[in-house]
Amino acid sequence: MPLSSFSLNYGNVGFVLHSVVEVPACLNFFLFPSDQLGRESPHAHAVVRQYAVLLFSSVLVAVAFVGRPVDDLSGRVAAALALYHIAPSVRSLARLTRQAQLRQPLVLSEAFLYLIVHALCGAALLHHFITAIYNS
Repeated sequence: MPLSSFSLNYGNVGFVLHSVVEVPACLNFFLFPSDQLGRESPHAHAVVRQYAVLLFSSVLVAVAFVGRPVDDLSGRVAAALALYHIAPSVRSLARLTRQAQLRQPLVLSEAFLYLIVHALCGAALLHHFITAIYNS
């Protein structure tokens, strides 16, 4: 599709959000796997890097659906991507719970930011899915 004919369907905002949020995560996981593990572990680094490539694949899929109309297929893909965003949200919620128990600040914490971002991505993708179901 030529760039001049590209137009964003506002129903596809979830795909845009997913892409914008996950590209930096992919790069971080791929380039700095030790940051995710807390210690040197070459075998685990390979797994983190493989996860980065898998996450990047999901970004490529999301980008492919940004300009498409809301339909049954885009709805199913949106549901799959929304499902992904549950895990980082649960991890962030667990971190916030630990921070609360330690009486650490919550609102400006990294875990709070991650929870908000992944919840927004998941909600936008879920909205796309629901819209696709009711339009078909």
